[in-house]
Amino acid sequence: MLANLSLALMATLVIQAIKQPPTAPPQKLNVVLCQTEAQATALAASISAGNTETIATNNVNRAAGSQVCGRYIGYATVEVEKTETHSGAVFMLAGLHFVEDNKLAWTASSIAPFQGAKLERRA
Repeated sequence: MLANLSLALMATLVIQAIKQPPTAPPQKLNVVLCQTEAQATALAASISAGNTETIATNNVNRAAGSQVCGRYIGYATVEVEKTETHSGAVFMLAGLHFVEDNKLAWTASSIAPFQGAKLERRA
């Protein structure tokens, strides 16, 4: 009986934890955001290839045929964070929820996993 009660209590707590919205407070941001993960990854790849933020944003917008990436200044909460590999490079993606209209947008940055590491092959 006690075991069943504790299992039911744990299940209830897990379900409540899943249903609750993110508890992180909104943060003031000044960042370039894109509508999709792929567009954010393309933007970060273009910047890591040496393009300026403005040129990279224009390239992604031109490829999409409309303005899909742009500067955002306001409040948002981070809803999703993940890493992805694209063309051999590693990118950190973040899905941000706008406080004003509750929409989701994406930002990405490139990660250099071995930056500063001295790798050598030993025989």
